[in-house]
Amino acid sequence: MNLETPGFSQSFRFCVDASSDRRMGLNSQTSDTRCEQKSMTRNADGSWTIVSACDMGAGGKSDSTVHVSGDFESRYLMDITSTTTGAPQPAMNGVHKMSMTAEWSGACPAGWSGGDVEMPGGRRINLLTRTVSAR
Repeated sequence: MNLETPGFSQSFRFCVDASSDRRMGLNSQTSDTRCEQKSMTRNADGSWTIVSACDMGAGGKSDSTVHVSGDFESRYLMDITSTTTGAPQPAMNGVHKMSMTAEWSGACPAGWSGGDVEMPGGRRINLLTRTVSAR
């Protein structure tokens, strides 16, 4: 997985199994209770557009549009544009753009669980359980 914002690019390894895909995949994106409205639309070309307006508490309010394309089996791309207002840190407010490219590279390594993300330097965090382990 590669994540890019203006002036920043970072690659991660991410383990997805059937259970974590159900809990964190595209269809799970409309269940966040912090969001006042969300829509998920399948486009004519097979891509998806997700629109949300979320109250992030002390982090302000965020209006986001996510465009997701690809075959979802071997590779997909997400383009995210979000506008944040009301955040206490001025740098958090404004329009933010991010792109993420994910590509299938094989089964999860031995000892990994669905939801595990390996950060640069080998630190591993499970996004579902919030547990941390070293390489």
